[in-house]
Amino acid sequence: MTRRDIAAAVLHAVPTVGLMAQGLLYLTTPTFMSYHADALATTWDDLPPHHQGFVLGVVKGMGAGSVGVTLALAVLLIVPFRRGDRWARWAVPLVGGVFTALTAYAAYTIDTRTPADTPWRQTLGLTALYAAGAVVSYWPTKPRPAG
Repeated sequence: MTRRDIAAAVLHAVPTVGLMAQGLLYLTTPTFMSYHADALATTWDDLPPHHQGFVLGVVKGMGAGSVGVTLALAVLLIVPFRRGDRWARWAVPLVGGVFTALTAYAAYTIDTRTPADTPWRQTLGLTALYAAGAVVSYWPTKPRPAG
């Protein structure tokens, strides 16, 4: 791998690790997050049990999606990206970027339509890292002088 490939891989790996952390947090939480409470303008304990079950299912579904996408990205980075397969140069930022951009959009929707302060900016930052990795992967290199 070239230095450029390593830099691109790091730019892709950082948000991938962030997605894994978010996914594991969402999968293991017994309640909703504080910004979910703000969005619903209620506490976890004040939610009826069937509402708790529904909200927790949605939170864990998001966590499952994050973990699934993270595992796919990790395999792509460890095998074809590291091997230098050209298709992996666009597949990794495409999958990671689309997932994080859509997740940021969902969080932004909650942020703008409820009293909640969601982490949509941080999620958009992950999208930017995938984009930066793509730019590094495809940035033209200077031809080296012969000899």
